[in-house]
Amino acid sequence: MASVIDMGTVLRRKRGTGVSNVQANYSIPQHCKDKLHAVSERMGLSDAQGLELILNHLELKADGLPAWFAHESLSWAMQEALPIAKAS
Repeated sequence: MASVIDMGTVLRRKRGTGVSNVQANYSIPQHCKDKLHAVSERMGLSDAQGLELILNHLELKADGLPAWFAHESLSWAMQEALPIAKAS
């Protein structure tokens, strides 16, 4: 937890390290935002830096989906897909 000395200190990136970054705006549940903030604060980072690290360390399988994602939940989407016309 931050000490009294640290209170009011805004955690920021080092100058020039976010030059090519883009802004992403998403609506998420408050508890998710709170969790990101708590984790980032414990790492001594801004929320943006914390999220960047989390995403960079997200384990993906060969199909590009997270390792923890249940692939069975995608089967309904594949069954409802429209057939693709074949070239004659």
